[in-house]
Amino acid sequence: MKPKSKLKTKTTKSIAVGSIAFVLFSCGSGGNKNANGITRESCIDSIKVVEEKLKAVQTPDAYIYNHAITAYTRLANNFPNDSMAAGCLFDAANISMSLTQYQRAINFYDTISTKYPTFKRAADCIFIRGFIYDDKLKDTAKARVMYQMVIDKYPHDSIASQARAALAILGKSYDEIIKGFEEKNKNKK
Repeated sequence: MKPKSKLKTKTTKSIAVGSIAFVLFSCGSGGNKNANGITRESCIDSIKVVEEKLKAVQTPDAYIYNHAITAYTRLANNFPNDSMAAGCLFDAANISMSLTQYQRAINFYDTISTKYPTFKRAADCIFIRGFIYDDKLKDTAKARVMYQMVIDKYPHDSIASQARAALAILGKSYDEIIKGFEEKNKNKK
């Protein structure tokens, strides 16, 4: 009976030592890996490959566009504190717009606004959400909220004047807009 006990003790020690070694090596100087074992470099390599494909595309290609969205979100999701994360989500949102996946684009822009409020294009993210609600989804109530948010949060940014102009024509038909411009021009003369 004693031999089994010694064997069990040796096996337990071996497993413990092996587990500790695994943890030390996987968390040590193995590069910029996240908890899932994905490296930042592999994400950037994927982005570079897909961006080359995007440059070569002559006509819109949904497969390549979706592959690009996947590459961009892979970096942003696995390395959310990376300096490239917000820009990757912005690119993913723009491509989603190209694919007419408006709700998906809104979700990306919203994530940027929430997680990266200091991103250099944060005001654009809110404005574009307003534009999507207004022009694409015909939801003037949500569009109004987004445009007003741009004005309130970024009153001195050039995008605020665009938001004011968008609010002025929100919900109007093209004929009403044209008529309004014509009246405005008559009053100037």
